[in-house]
Amino acid sequence: MAAKATRNEGKLCGLCNTLINEYQYRAHVAKCGVSSDDDNEKKAGTVLKVCGLCERQVKDLADHYRTCTGVKTKTNGNHEYQQKSRNAPIYEQPSVSVSNASKTKECIICSEMIAENVYANHVDRCISNSSMRSKQLTRTKECAICSKMIPEDDYAHHVDKCSAQSSMKQTKQKTTQECIICFKEIAESDYAAHVDACISRSSSSTKPKSISRKSEVSCFTCSSPVSSSKTSSHTVPCRPHHIYCLKCLQNSMNEYIRSNTAPVCHSTLCDYELSRYDVACLPLEADSIKRLLNCVKTTRRPQCPICSFYIDFNTMDAFQKHVASCNSENFIPCEYCLCPYNVHRLDDHSKQCRSAPRSQQLQALIDFILPRTKYLATAQQIRVFIAHKKKARSAIEPHAIIDALAELDGAFPFDIPTFDCGICMETCIYDDIFVFGCEGNHKLCYVCFENSCASKMNNNETLTCGMCNYQLQEGEIKQLRVPADRKRQYLDYQIQKTFSAYIGGSQGIIRCPNGNCKWVAEASNPNDRFQVKCPMCSYEFCSLCNRQYHFRTTCQQIPEITQRWFFWCDTERGRYWQARAQQDAQFRAQLDDYERQKAANIQRNQELAQRYNELLADEQYKSANCRLCPHCQRVVQHLGGCDLMVCGRNYHGGDEQSGCGKGFNFSKALPYTPMANAAPQQVNNHVHEPEQQKLVVHQGAQCDTCHNQVQGIRFDCVHCASLIFCEKCEQRSTLEHSNEIRDQKKQQHVFQLITQPLNQNDS
Repeated sequence: MAAKATRNEGKLCGLCNTLINEYQYRAHVAKCGVSSDDDNEKKAGTVLKVCGLCERQVKDLADHYRTCTGVKTKTNGNHEYQQKSRNAPIYEQPSVSVSNASKTKECIICSEMIAENVYANHVDRCISNSSMRSKQLTRTKECAICSKMIPEDDYAHHVDKCSAQSSMKQTKQKTTQECIICFKEIAESDYAAHVDACISRSSSSTKPKSISRKSEVSCFTCSSPVSSSKTSSHTVPCRPHHIYCLKCLQNSMNEYIRSNTAPVCHSTLCDYELSRYDVACLPLEADSIKRLLNCVKTTRRPQCPICSFYIDFNTMDAFQKHVASCNSENFIPCEYCLCPYNVHRLDDHSKQCRSAPRSQQLQALIDFILPRTKYLATAQQIRVFIAHKKKARSAIEPHAIIDALAELDGAFPFDIPTFDCGICMETCIYDDIFVFGCEGNHKLCYVCFENSCASKMNNNETLTCGMCNYQLQEGEIKQLRVPADRKRQYLDYQIQKTFSAYIGGSQGIIRCPNGNCKWVAEASNPNDRFQVKCPMCSYEFCSLCNRQYHFRTTCQQIPEITQRWFFWCDTERGRYWQARAQQDAQFRAQLDDYERQKAANIQRNQELAQRYNELLADEQYKSANCRLCPHCQRVVQHLGGCDLMVCGRNYHGGDEQSGCGKGFNFSKALPYTPMANAAPQQVNNHVHEPEQQKLVVHQGAQCDTCHNQVQGIRFDCVHCASLIFCEKCEQRSTLEHSNEIRDQKKQQHVFQLITQPLNQNDS
């Protein structure tokens, strides 16, 4: 085979083995194809030539060669042929066989064996494709430092960066060398002496004892041959896995017990420090192991082979019991706190964890990780580590975090922010510093915070910031890191001190009517009616009457509205729809719906009956014992003594309640007027004729169920900010609303019946 021609010398013709100039190559191939004419065709007077591009036999090769591009079928004179594209296969047999079709040659580009009749076409295309691919491929160079293939465009930048990193590694790298006997890192200056000492203590074997895997090995201390079985020797889990006979092992461990020093593999040749797990695995007596455990200084925990967490244990039996009972397949991570839970407990946990704040979910993850790390860590370290993981958008998962901390070998890579307490001046991690809501945002450690509260309570002072007179709020007292009963003691004391500050003044106060709650606050305008939500027990009430808060009605109207709603649900609804159905057959559907819903209304009616009976009893009691404050119209009871009264408390102090704080004479105050005590059958609706009933239209009022303009009787919930139903939707919608209120464990809401359109301002 001829030598491969270069691009500058020209191309080698595959038919005649002649070196042809690159620019004359195509014309040469066209003429050279005449050499493959068939003798029979010469005799017949028809001379055919082989096209070097499409492998076809044509008469006029020059004319055919100019048009032999593309894939369409064209006609050249009387000869019809199909042109092939550059991507078409070039190894198909030509339609007309030639004499040299059986001969093959090796391609000088790709080294494939090609038929001689298509060799020129193949070489031409192979060179073209090779040049195109070389242009498309990105040229790379091998880095002289790290031996990586780098694109030429980035080569200079990569070499600069790689050399800088290499120099940093060299400056940081310690000039140490690993001992071939004990695998310990030794300074180069002491390496020769250390190796001699190791050799003198080791056996005469050419291989290090630490890597020997024969059945008979030597003790690392006395060099006597021992069996590799556990009954006659013990292997320490250090890097070279040193083997000791039981006598040498016992002697060395007893020495650590006598000196009360941390046990290591070898006192001079291997400084691997034994963990509690390593000590528990030693073939020693139980008393020796117990005493040796007290000498262990390392906090490294063993890893469970089942759950892959690191386990803290007191005895070897405890660790083995954990491994035997561990079953990680039944644990699934919670989607909120990411802690794994048993599949049977996961649903209950997720329901509680879903509503927990993010800080509580994060704390649950920290509490789960803390006892399962390889080395002891603090909650603040775990918190900082998770924060850096989130910034790097890494996976926040217990196993991933524990594995990453284990790779640090007990070292922590991040700085933990600290701050000096404003009182004791001790440096504390920021997680142990409390920031007050005062203008100076004073910062104290939690110990000084609790000491300040205890001191002020002992001195009968209001609880304030430890560095100023800022009065502590409820939420700040709840942040104290003290037991729950102690925290409740601080809260009750602060409430009492706050309430006592109002006594003796003329300002009004608002106190939670819940008997178990002690919340109290000063009212800016005690004569105004507004909704109050107790910040301690979440009870909602009216600031004037202390009842369940009501919208669009006065406190005096609530008893009458409650009575009317109870009568409607108990008897009036059925009488009303019977009368309507008799007047107009179109209302028969509402009457049928009422009959079907009777059973569903039983529980709602029973609850309303209980509320109505309690209301009657309360009205009778207030009528006999109470009067109205002339300033705020609150109900006031006289318990004894003179007639001088202060709204909200006794005249001489004590028995504090919600009130305006103004004085009056009880005997001169207006008596309380109760609502009319009427029976259900005594209250009737005045049902209009159907033609007149259609005219009762409540302009601007839209039913919240059917969204149509309300006609007929309008039903407004007085305990909701905006809830209106028409008479056709009332029974079904109020029943659903009653069930929702019952599920929320709240007192049943009351609806006001409006038979006449209200003024635009009133509605």
